Order: sequence, then C-alpha cells, then structure tokens
Amino acid sequence: MDEILNNEDYKKINSKTKVITEGRTNLIVLEDSKTSKKDIVFYNPVMEANRDLSVSVIQAFLNEFDREEFLICDPLGGSGARGLRYANELEFKGELKVNIGDINPSAVKMINQNLKLNGLENVTVFHEDANVLLSKNFKLFNVTDLDPFGSPVPYLDSGIRATLTKGGLLCMTATDTAVLCGAYRKTCIRKYGAVPLRADKELAVRLMVGCAIRMASKYDVGLKPIFSHVTDHYVRTFLVTERGAGKADLAIENLGYVTLNGEEKSFKSFEEGYEKGYGGPFYMGSINNTKIVEDALNTAKTRNYSKKAVNLLEYILNESKIEQVGCYDIHEICSFIKKLVPPITELMEKLRENGFIVTRVHYNPYGIKTDAKLSDIAVLISEYNLKKI
Repeated sequence: MDEILNNEDYKKINSKTKVITEGRTNLIVLEDSKTSKKDIVFYNPVMEANRDLSVSVIQAFLNEFDREEFLICDPLGGSGARGLRYANELEFKGELKVNIGDINPSAVKMINQNLKLNGLENVTVFHEDANVLLSKNFKLFNVTDLDPFGSPVPYLDSGIRATLTKGGLLCMTATDTAVLCGAYRKTCIRKYGAVPLRADKELAVRLMVGCAIRMASKYDVGLKPIFSHVTDHYVRTFLVTERGAGKADLAIENLGYVTLNGEEKSFKSFEEGYEKGYGGPFYMGSINNTKIVEDALNTAKTRNYSKKAVNLLEYILNESKIEQVGCYDIHEICSFIKKLVPPITELMEKLRENGFIVTRVHYNPYGIKTDAKLSDIAVLISEYNLKKI
C-alpha cells in the first residue's frame, strides 16, 4: 500500500482522499467527488444501498449454487467498491474470484489501493476497456455485473457472451431512466430497440429486460429475472441465463406490448406485433423471485446493511407475491375520476376486507399492486368520497 501512496502522479491527481466503510469493506475514495463523469475516479455514495442489495441478492444466488469455483466480473470498476465488496463479503464454500476492470488508469490505481487496504487476494485488476475484458473471457463468468454511468446497452452483447450460458447471472444497471421512461422516445428506440411509455416506472425495468432477452436469444440463451428494482435515478435487474433454443423461445414468449388508457393497461403479445399507440416490447413475466428476495432480505438484516436496502427488500418481497405488470397510482386514478384521494392505508384495508391481496410498491409512494381490478378500486374510492359528503 505504501508504494501506491507514494506514487507522485497519483498524489497529484488524488491529493484529498478519505477512508469509508461500506458493509464489511473499507474503501479509499475522493473527498471532492462530484458523482459525475468528470470525476477522476468514479464513486457514488448514494449507491451504497444498491451495492448492499447486490451483495445480498448474489449471496442468495450463491446459496443455491453447487460448484467448486465461482467467478465474478465487474468490468466497469470505478473505485472498485462493488467488485471488492463481492470479493470481501460473499460467503462461498468453494473458491471465489473477482475480476475488476476499468479503462481509467487512475481508477485502476485506486482499485489496487483498496485491494491492499482490505488485504484481499482473490481479486485480479485489469486496466482494460470493459468490452475487451468481457470479450476475452467467453462463457467464463458465473456473474457479470454491468454497472455503467448511463445505459448498459453498449456492454450488453459482450456481457452476455462472457457469462455462463447455463446458471450464470447477468446483472445490469441503467441510469438513463429518462430515456427508459419515455422522456426521450427516439433515443430509447435507437438504444433499446423499444418504444417507451411515459407511465409506470416499473415499465422501465421491463423494457430493459426485454432488450436483454432479445439480444441473448440470438445466442440461443434465455434470460429470466430473479430480482429487479427502480430506485432513485436508476433501474437494476438480475437475470439468470438458461441454455438452449427452447429457453430462448420461452423468454421471447414473455415479451409483449402495452398501451394505456389512464391507469388501465391493455396488452398484446410480441408475436402479434407492434401497433401504433403501444409501447414495448416489455418483459411481461415475473421480475422478482420470492425465494431469492426472502434470502436476500435475511442476508441484509443479518449483516446490518443499510436501512434503505432492507426497506426496499421488504417492499419487493411483498410485490413479488402479486402477479401484476406495474402498479395502480391512486392519485392518478382519483384525478381521472375526479374524486378526493383517500388515505392509501385505508384504501388498502378496504381492499383486504373485500378479499383482495394488496401491497404498496417500492418506487411510487402513491402506487399499489393488487389482484383487484381498476373498477374495484374506483368503487372503493367513490364510497370513501360519499362518506365525506
């Protein structure tokens, strides 16, 4: 570590650093980080909960894994926070190895510094372009984690090819949520090959998953989501790889198109084709596996990870038990039918009294998932308003 600290070039670039702790891992980061592409070495403290979730979900995936060796690749390492936490905090009875790469030489130096700080010997650091690193390791990694600043699409093809085609895990983050949520329609069509909708944020995840499924299918690989969330400025998903043309076909069958009339959603299958007024293709199946979420929640609680990560997992666990694409926004419904907004907790209780399952969602304070129809919700809102007259 002293050798790196005495590097004069490194000192000139990184004169102000500090040591922080995330989870069980110590990290040297810049004090004056702007959390933008202009940072000499990228580190985002807001994403600590994201990394807590990632360690917890991959630990849940590992718990189901029977193999002597487990290889992880973080090709867009930045300060190394994500990859180093994987190397330091994942518990595995076999040999766990992590490859961390970054094209930025200052980032590589900081990753090595953090590597020595934590005394880790199961990490290899590469000064290399992400796509080059991934392309050199065809079908090698059990987990490939694409966590870029912006869209994961430029790295998606090489990420798929670098991941084991059976029982691998492809993780993706997108911070271009404005694109995925429809603010930049043409950009979304160009980058993701899909038409976005300015509506439910969950559709942003489903659009990204749909893009990955279509890209993987050309290699006869199917992808199945096991954990997904929409938080702050980004969306993230974890996809298990399934080998074979049949698995790829099955994944494609789960794609479809959505159109909106207020809060009412109508659907078309992918095979039926695109029609003007619809968005997509979106992934229409389950985006969270209840067992994985339960295990991840137990891990996060046991290790005293951030309150934010635990809260998100608790929300998502409840969401995973209800098969619904997106949610109902109570404020939007009330605006459409011109009624006063009831307290959401009171409305949810009324839905349960009427035999429906209902839960709040993690990404919208006014959103609920339920097996009730929109008309059932509207009736209960109207009944609430009648009582207020």
